Amino acid sequence: MRASWILALLALGSAVGLAVPAHHALATDLWPGLADALYPHRAMTQDGTMIKLGTPLSAEDAALVPITLHIAPAKSPTDPDRITKVTVVIDNNPSPMAAVIELGPKAGITTLETRVRVNQATNIHALAETASGKLYVSVSYVNAAGGCSAPSATNLDPNDPQIGQIKVRQLPPQYASDDPRRKEAVVMIKHPNNSGMQMDPTTHLYIPARYVDSLKVMQGSDLLFAVTGGISISEDPNFRFDYLSNGTSVLHVAAGDITGKKFAKDWTLNPAI
Repeated sequence: MRASWILALLALGSAVGLAVPAHHALATDLWPGLADALYPHRAMTQDGTMIKLGTPLSAEDAALVPITLHIAPAKSPTDPDRITKVTVVIDNNPSPMAAVIELGPKAGITTLETRVRVNQATNIHALAETASGKLYVSVSYVNAAGGCSAPSATNLDPNDPQIGQIKVRQLPPQYASDDPRRKEAVVMIKHPNNSGMQMDPTTHLYIPARYVDSLKVMQGSDLLFAVTGGISISEDPNFRFDYLSNGTSVLHVAAGDITGKKFAKDWTLNPAI
């Protein structure tokens, strides 16, 4: 992952139902500039067969907006059309880059769900890059407001030992598959993911930003996925995903936040699920 892309996008942001609605006409369309900051002068194809973003049209809670990435399955780890990376951009958020997600070559991930903050009505883009360097994009509109400044539901003390606790749940796959290796799990991290825009209701001072900026999920020595995150990921980050089991009995989850704190968990898998 290129750190320069993330820095450029953050700087640009400072300067300026799973139904998938079409690109929504907003008063100011920031996407051309954001796209050029990520991949300067690169062509992007809108093709729902390679990457498809699902969001609600209108969010019940702007601080907890569910999104789903539908990712084209790869034919093999060396498939030139294998999606290697997905970048989620919330165009009108103060820091548009929500997450850069790197996919392991043997992971077999075809769906990945998480929750994000939406600060105002916006288009959200999911930008996928293949092993051969092709770019595909999917866009969805969400009508919401105030998600980045909404107070946390569980405003933990910065030294609370609960911060960084990791849980893993195994789930029956929600999509039919003929491959018995296909499994599904959700990784959950207890963390306030403070954006720096929330106000303490008692002191009326802004709560310092503190959010999970890295997450890596390994299946033995094989990478399932790794996330570089920003302020737009909701509190208590969780990622639900499917994957192809390589027979390893343990998932290793490692995460860190912008204060330098590191969190890790080894989870023994139940082979019956």
